[in-house]
Amino acid sequence: MRPLFFISLLLCSGYSNASDTLQQRLLQASSQPEQVITQLQALPANTLDSSDHLVLAEAQLRLRNKAGAMDAVNKALDSAADPYLKAHAFLLKAQIYGILYRDTVIAITMLEQAEVLLHQREDADSLSLYSDVLQSFAQAYNQLGNIPKAIPYARRSLELAMQQDAQAQLKARITLGRLTLQNNAFGEAYQHFHQALTLASSLQDDDALASIHLRLGMAYRKIEDHSRALHHLQQAKQRYKQLQRDASYAYTLIYIGETYLEQADTAAEAAQYLTEALALAKQLDDPLRVGIATLGLGRLAVLQQRPELARQHFDTAQQLFSQQNVQTYLQETLLALAELHLQAAEYAQTANLLQLLAADMPKAAVYLQLRFFELTARLAALQGDWQGAYTSLQQAGSLRLAQLDEQNIFQLDLINQGLEQAAAASQWQAELRQQQLQLSKQQRNISLLLATVSGLALALILLLFWARRRSARTMPPAQSPLPDWRNFCQQLQHKEHSISHLLAFSPQQSQQLKLRFGQQRITQVLHTLLPAPGAPAVLGWCLDQDVLWLALDQRHTDVTALQLKLARQLQQQLPGAEAAPILLSLQLPLQQLLSGPWPLAQLQNLPEAFWLTLALCQQQPANHGLWLARLSSSQTPACEWASSLVRQDLLNAFRLGQLQLYCNDNNLEPALADNLH
Repeated sequence: MRPLFFISLLLCSGYSNASDTLQQRLLQASSQPEQVITQLQALPANTLDSSDHLVLAEAQLRLRNKAGAMDAVNKALDSAADPYLKAHAFLLKAQIYGILYRDTVIAITMLEQAEVLLHQREDADSLSLYSDVLQSFAQAYNQLGNIPKAIPYARRSLELAMQQDAQAQLKARITLGRLTLQNNAFGEAYQHFHQALTLASSLQDDDALASIHLRLGMAYRKIEDHSRALHHLQQAKQRYKQLQRDASYAYTLIYIGETYLEQADTAAEAAQYLTEALALAKQLDDPLRVGIATLGLGRLAVLQQRPELARQHFDTAQQLFSQQNVQTYLQETLLALAELHLQAAEYAQTANLLQLLAADMPKAAVYLQLRFFELTARLAALQGDWQGAYTSLQQAGSLRLAQLDEQNIFQLDLINQGLEQAAAASQWQAELRQQQLQLSKQQRNISLLLATVSGLALALILLLFWARRRSARTMPPAQSPLPDWRNFCQQLQHKEHSISHLLAFSPQQSQQLKLRFGQQRITQVLHTLLPAPGAPAVLGWCLDQDVLWLALDQRHTDVTALQLKLARQLQQQLPGAEAAPILLSLQLPLQQLLSGPWPLAQLQNLPEAFWLTLALCQQQPANHGLWLARLSSSQTPACEWASSLVRQDLLNAFRLGQLQLYCNDNNLEPALADNLH
């Protein structure tokens, strides 16, 4: 009877590999997790294969059962022989770490394992799974507050999804729409959501429809169209409730509450939704949503002019986001705290928080950068730092104008959609007039903002001139703004046939030097190596992570002599000479190390060669405080530069003798690599 029972159970449950695909089973595990767990746990444990364990892990993930999900996915990894199933298990393990354990860093390492297994596979199932892996990379880097790194992953995911079915395109467009919306690219975000809405409607995907309504609500909220925002958010709330998606339902409550926060006369409604969201998040034992709801309640307390209560909420939210390493929300919270301190004229605390945020701002979402520069300008003005106020005001003004431009693009898209969907001439004419009035208002806002910024700039310039006339203190000449690393790599691409070498320079203990003398001082010293305008030897430069990079013209033949000259010049300028700071300089022959044409993904990984060189050179004594290093390769390219494991590839090439590293003219032994962990 017992074997017959299990045969009957298998036939009734539909859990045979012959009848159900893995994707169908995973979808069922997502929508009916309790039923799936009951069915699978009723089977003998020794009969479950890797697919069964994957389905069980998905169901446990949906129920937020940490131990059960991790146990099932580890069994899936142990039993999976097929690379596709193993990659699927790594993806699921990354989601478990990211969603249940809130450990984004470990989640990324799991995604890297999945990518290694998938990046050379061409079958449809692997491409679809690879698209999901890329989306997860995008979401993970978004959690870490690195929007510039997240968006390219989302774009690559959409490129792959366009080769797949409608469901894959739908997921990819929602992910990319979320990120571009977060980065204030309203027009692009709207286009992705509009196309996703069409796909979700044709697929009758209620979960996706709810997600799209949620994001459209956030988009309308960003352009201050609160009535439309609330309409879409209420639609999302209703759908998530029907789908019993409690975690997403809690998100929707938070965003409805924050939309009501935009106006003082709807503070009571905001309090109602945020309080309900906080209670639900605590019930779900979800610290991320607890933190977001608490952050919203802090903003409510600011609106109600209760600064002490606001500070308590912000401190609680900051602690929760720090514990989970959720950088975007942590940055939001620190900015809210900084503004609270500024309102209380606590300038030292405000400055400390802004200094804490400064290093991460270049890769933060645009709306966070805008708030940061506006706060920095206000603080500088209140402290009489007119030059600092002017610089920050310029940066904030540029971001604000870009945001208004994006809002206008969004408004024009809405006009076009309204024209296409209008049922009668009178209806679309009325809508057109209304949208044109809104667009005209936006244009007036731009003109007003331009006039305001110009007036403030003129006033600040006059104040600066007056202050300089009264001050005997001289200021160092301003340097031309250095390009960021990505832009520098793009410059290298464009000048590939003109560039022979890169030279990199950095003090060994740059962090200690900055702690002692300040970042500004060290940056000014590195600036001394920048060539005069029109200097023939150097075609481009970049300062990234305390490393100064110079791109050399191929017509400059004596690279080693130039490297020594610049290294000695920089060493003499470094502060703290009594401590004998050690300087590393690396020479990279690009034409030898890279195969042309130079892809951006390969160029962006070149810093791995610098940091590996530093690790190896540190095992050698410095010569008069200098490590003058150069790389040489017996093959082109020297390694797989676009890989996610570039450092390991470089080490392998070094061990095999394919890559030679010279430090102070000594050829370093490959055995030195064994000392690195």
